[in-house]
Amino acid sequence: MLSTRSSSIAPIAVVAVLATSPVALADNPPLTSSNYAIDVFQGPVLAPVRMTGLAGAYAPIAEGVEGMGVNTAAPALRSLYSTKHVDYDLSLGFTFPSSVGNTDFDNNGSVGFTYKDFVFTQLGGLVQWGPWGVGGLASLQAYTLGQDANGQMLLLHASRFQLQVARSLLDGELAVGVGLRAVSLVIDSDAGIDSELATMIGASAEAGAVWTPLALPLRAALSFRAPVHGRLDPSGPATTDDAGNVRVANLYLPSSIRLPWEIEAGLAYQFGSRPLQLPWGPDRAEQFKALPRTKLLLTGSVLISGAASNAIGFESFMSQQIEHSGRHVVVSPRVGAEIEPIENRLQVRAGSYLEPSRFEHIGPRVHGTAGAEVRLFRWSVFGLTSPETSWRISGCIDVSHLYFGWGVGVGTWH
Repeated sequence: MLSTRSSSIAPIAVVAVLATSPVALADNPPLTSSNYAIDVFQGPVLAPVRMTGLAGAYAPIAEGVEGMGVNTAAPALRSLYSTKHVDYDLSLGFTFPSSVGNTDFDNNGSVGFTYKDFVFTQLGGLVQWGPWGVGGLASLQAYTLGQDANGQMLLLHASRFQLQVARSLLDGELAVGVGLRAVSLVIDSDAGIDSELATMIGASAEAGAVWTPLALPLRAALSFRAPVHGRLDPSGPATTDDAGNVRVANLYLPSSIRLPWEIEAGLAYQFGSRPLQLPWGPDRAEQFKALPRTKLLLTGSVLISGAASNAIGFESFMSQQIEHSGRHVVVSPRVGAEIEPIENRLQVRAGSYLEPSRFEHIGPRVHGTAGAEVRLFRWSVFGLTSPETSWRISGCIDVSHLYFGWGVGVGTWH
């Protein structure tokens, strides 16, 4: 039998689009050409419950499908409760609309978008076979742009995909991985079949490593993600002028999309009698059952994101007004802590991260995060899992200036 893994619901952030107020981006000039790129940068942490509760400082932990988003070594990292030669993990999460207003999601200093129809979905899976691991992760965002001159509702789908292969080395004390990450942008309408108006897609490589010394309760991580550039491919009724500017449904489309390069480094240290990692061996299952629960996990990471030349943000594209984004390299430090105050019943988390702004003359903002998970009861799901399987419910919040996100999740307790 493959071991049972948890799946969680990603944070329900206060985001969605699009109805532009008269004052949104009012001081910025209008777009008059396709000579620009879209900066595909995400400032707030949109991630599963545990990662959000730890303020995104998950790179040195990097376990499960969630870890694939921050380190390509994640598919080869074995959780303490992983005891089978062949194992797996699955994850599915959604971000839903919220009624809270006055949200500045992209930290550009404007609350001109009401954010009512935004949907964020993350799904993925991985398979581990001895020291090897392979996995895939998709992060999907859908926006409603509004109606065009013909009354059609225009939709924008922004997607990121990651495929990774990893291996553990040095008797399990080092995990390394490489992968491919891609980003795509699709503009379509609600007209039904063949409603696609324009598409863009690009891909590049990523690599990462996590050091997990068996003699020490710490982990160290380093990862690099190369920049992604995607070119425009009109696939619907588009107009192109002599200068090569492309318009679809009265929108000047960008010449490209750009996902900046990223470097992330992190360190985690666990205090208490519970180890952070176990050696692989035939008695691993019994070792795990006998482990003490007392712990205090401290984790931190620094995410550095590269610049994007001649680029604007998503909101600027939607409003068709120029507000330059990504002119400079930005840095996001993140720290988190996790403790189990009631052994085998309750875990709590808290953290903070600095969200940089990609826009000129807008300063960074500090986020505070918190989360908890509670063990509920044992249930075999009508015999599909072990009779010893315990289930949990979890939740998290993310609060900052003009931003509030929250999430809930269910899964198995370990």
